[in-house]
Amino acid sequence: MDEKKSIAVIGDSDFTTGFRLAGVRKIFGDEDYAETIQELVSRDDIGIIVAEQEDIRELPERIQKQVQESVDPVVVALSESGTTEQINEKIRKVIGADIT
Repeated sequence: MDEKKSIAVIGDSDFTTGFRLAGVRKIFGDEDYAETIQELVSRDDIGIIVAEQEDIRELPERIQKQVQESVDPVVVALSESGTTEQINEKIRKVIGADIT
């Protein structure tokens, strides 16, 4: 039986509040951001990590590459100019099918 994977959100309280209200339970603050996101990428119980694109850009290059190339879990970097298509493409990589 396949185990269900969770959605995790990492960022400051302004970014994570909406996700918390939507019922996302795995919320991580932006303290020790680089360490936390590396730990999240290595976890087996998380399928999708949502983060602010600007926070990812501020990571050291080695960690950025690890985050950007992660497929399981997939890291969805949101920005004010992000599009639904970009998010759908990331999710398509994880599950291997178009759900839209």
